[in-house]
Amino acid sequence: MPWHIETDNPGCEGFAVVKDGTSEVEGCHRTRTQAERQMAALYASEPEARAPGVPTDAMAAEAERGLAWREEFGRGGTLVGVARARDIANKRTLSPSTIRRMRSYFARHEVDKEGEGFRPGEDGYPSAGRIAWALWGGDPGKAWVEDQIAAMEDRQVEAGVVATDIDDTIVRNGTQPIRETIDKINRLGREVYVITGRDPSRRAETVRLLDDIGLGWDDLIMVGSQEAKRDAILALAADAPIDYAFENNETVRGYYREAGAANVSARSRLEQVEEILAELRAAR
Repeated sequence: MPWHIETDNPGCEGFAVVKDGTSEVEGCHRTRTQAERQMAALYASEPEARAPGVPTDAMAAEAERGLAWREEFGRGGTLVGVARARDIANKRTLSPSTIRRMRSYFARHEVDKEGEGFRPGEDGYPSAGRIAWALWGGDPGKAWVEDQIAAMEDRQVEAGVVATDIDDTIVRNGTQPIRETIDKINRLGREVYVITGRDPSRRAETVRLLDDIGLGWDDLIMVGSQEAKRDAILALAADAPIDYAFENNETVRGYYREAGAANVSARSRLEQVEEILAELRAAR
């Protein structure tokens, strides 16, 4: 049963947690944060909430709302978010790595709740941030993810991760997506760590790029140079096994092998030339 927060409920001073479609008040709170905590606990207690990987009805409703909003207003979310919303709306079973990726999304975008238009009654509602939040399952999704991860930890579910470079690995000329590699990474369904030699001062620009090209990613590690990648790769490998690494630089590929990466992939110079020629022929 979905719930929502009201600030003008006659039976409650402050913030009321109310069942959707009813006037039943589940609790009254002095602050919105307290109300959100109760709502998260209610979602987590739903009988279906602990079914491994299966989105709840409340999540599906949020995802459908996000898709409808995006079509109506033409804003909010990325291609990755849209794909996630379709999976949630159809209640497809989500893999452990996808669930971990969802937790990373919610952690990164919690700040969007502070923007104007996130809540009903505010100018610009629903904001781009609110629409994107809905695509990932909204507050029901956030509560579900935490519960699912706790259950996975109880079952000791582990999976290797994917690491990838950016320039000349998943994009060419700084911004042009290399679709084949991006799609291959997304199909793996693992946590994705982007380790790049780009300077950290370019973080905002790089985050926009990763979202624009449709890469599903969990963490962005910017080390400033190719040489500095070794320490980042070894540190990642100490936390989780690297199952797949995508990197165009042979020296850095050696760092991945040193770290015990199971599969180290690279686009050869011949493959790059053939791809460029194919694009030129298609443009004629």
